[in-house]
Amino acid sequence: MTPAIRYVAAALLTAFSIGKVAAADLTPIEPPPPPPPAFFLHVGAMGAFFNPNAQSTGGGYFNNITPAGPDAHISNAAIRPNYTLGLEAGYMVTPNWALAISAGVPPLLHAKATGFTLDSTFGTNLLGSTRWGPAMALLQYHATQFGAFQPYAGIGAVYLLNFGNISDGILVRNFGIDQTWGFALQAGADYMLTQNLGVYVDVKKLWLQTTGTGTVITTNIPIRVRVDLNPWVVGTGVTVKF
Repeated sequence: MTPAIRYVAAALLTAFSIGKVAAADLTPIEPPPPPPPAFFLHVGAMGAFFNPNAQSTGGGYFNNITPAGPDAHISNAAIRPNYTLGLEAGYMVTPNWALAISAGVPPLLHAKATGFTLDSTFGTNLLGSTRWGPAMALLQYHATQFGAFQPYAGIGAVYLLNFGNISDGILVRNFGIDQTWGFALQAGADYMLTQNLGVYVDVKKLWLQTTGTGTVITTNIPIRVRVDLNPWVVGTGVTVKF
């Protein structure tokens, strides 16, 4: 191979190499996928379903109801289910772990006497009504390996808020419940229709023991009795992630 041919071959190889580099530089770079949403919001219907027998069986006011007459008897107290708008907001600390705050529009709690022997005379068995609301702080684990179906579980603390007496009942005036701390467990699932919008189902079990307070009607005699609320809280609605 003559020197001239060698020079031509070297020039061609150099030009080919530069062309490959230039072509590589012109190849479009795929952008990285967007990060998953860091915040989520649950908004929907919520119901609280209480311990069928709310009063502690350790005695209390319901064993001494002489203002209603010597033949008056009450076996226990019951609380009707509550329904309201539920709200939960959370922040994904990692792709799987989240911190969340859960509450709802405070509903009315109606305490009613069970086994009240004079309900026909009084025309009601209502002991009293108050507006209440549990506020929860939760640590949650979210499973993300199932695609659109994203189950989660949570554990945390609940604080029982009392917003004041709404109405008196047959035997109790200024009926209310004490504010107190409790414990909460949670299980639920999101089903995402898009990356940012979906639906959810959620169940919580709350362990809440509080004290019912008031005064005996027509007197100033104070009463206090332990009340075991311990509700199941069930919710469903819309999930928004952003």
